[in-house]
Amino acid sequence: MAHLAIGLGDGTVILYKHLEQSLASSTSLTALPKGRAIHESPTEPITGLAFRQPEDGVAHLFIVTTNRVLAYHVSGKGASSAAIVVDEIGCGLGCAALDWKGRNMIVAREEAIYSCGIEGRGNCYAYEGIYFYFRTPFLC
Repeated sequence: MAHLAIGLGDGTVILYKHLEQSLASSTSLTALPKGRAIHESPTEPITGLAFRQPEDGVAHLFIVTTNRVLAYHVSGKGASSAAIVVDEIGCGLGCAALDWKGRNMIVAREEAIYSCGIEGRGNCYAYEGIYFYFRTPFLC
């Protein structure tokens, strides 16, 4: 638990870094590291957050709003100062999840299911005329 991200309904994402070190070195909860607002969008509430599994020491945070999917470079070489827009497709609350491999953010909308990586949109699975019932918690 090196990082902790909190997404708020007012469009703010707060990131805590090096959380495990702070908790291990102190017996008081007042010694938590200071959180940093890494994204603010007053018109778009945060509907999903997920850390992409680090590869080669580089970790990313996916930020999903009602209108967009963003990626923030959390740690490693070239950590970002701002989140970059990965896709202009967002979703409602509870309609996004990280895939089982921990590589892409899956976004479910009424017209299709989208896959977004840190490079941009990946596969898109459209469905028409057939009602699918999924027993997974991330689909609406």
